[in-house]
Amino acid sequence: MKDRHGNAVPISKRIDIPPLWLLATLAAQFLLARIAPLLSFDIPGGPILALAGLTLIFWSAIHFRRAQTPIHPRRKPTSLITDGPFAFSRNPIYLGMALIAAGWAIRLGALSPVLLVPVFMLVVQRRFIEGEEFHVGKAMGEDWTAYTARTRRWL
Repeated sequence: MKDRHGNAVPISKRIDIPPLWLLATLAAQFLLARIAPLLSFDIPGGPILALAGLTLIFWSAIHFRRAQTPIHPRRKPTSLITDGPFAFSRNPIYLGMALIAAGWAIRLGALSPVLLVPVFMLVVQRRFIEGEEFHVGKAMGEDWTAYTARTRRWL
């Protein structure tokens, strides 16, 4: 695999992808719910929230495909997507992942897994979003500037 500059990407970078961070978060949430649940609760709706997140991810992926631009965070963007879910969030896929983590936390029924949702969001923002936005901004120029002025990063 090549990066946006055409250089070979080492295996450590190839597996440093957002879905693996989501899986690690879901596993950590499960462990926390079993080891240190803190406040337990029984609130319905966790699976619905997770399904909404999954739906948002697929809806976003359809827009990537239609725009014929890479969905992988380390590939060079070829176009700026501003419609569909991108009309209300610059990062609807990451938002969908956060909804999945929130839904899973609610389903687990404890406060400690819920606390990992903002941690996941911060990690994703620092590891992926900030760099992606820099490169998209370089590639798209004024269109990107106008888009960021009207569309929030998360929601």
